[in-house]
Amino acid sequence: MAVPGNWTLHYDWNSTGTYGSTAMTVAANGTWTNGQGYNGVWVQVAGVFMFQFANSKVTYAGNLADKSVTGINSTFAGLNGCFYMLEAGAGAAAAKAAETAHKVADSSGKS
Repeated sequence: MAVPGNWTLHYDWNSTGTYGSTAMTVAANGTWTNGQGYNGVWVQVAGVFMFQFANSKVTYAGNLADKSVTGINSTFAGLNGCFYMLEAGAGAAAAKAAETAHKVADSSGKS
């Protein structure tokens, strides 16, 4: 499955049931950027997609299935959560996705 493209990242720190979201562009060269101004590197192996924030231990890892990814995220400093991603064009939910703040922290785990 191809990962590069435009996605919407929905993240939930502390798994509260309330998600923040941001646009995310995954580039074929192994890098990514998001709508909150962050960037980093990514890898996809055996159906698992993992990305890490530059200059940080913050890591997201999840199962890739067609136009979605679901998994877990951690700062490795006490903040953990869950996330899902939808590829652009993955349906009405992706079309309506807008930048939303999470009440605990942004996508990098910063308050």
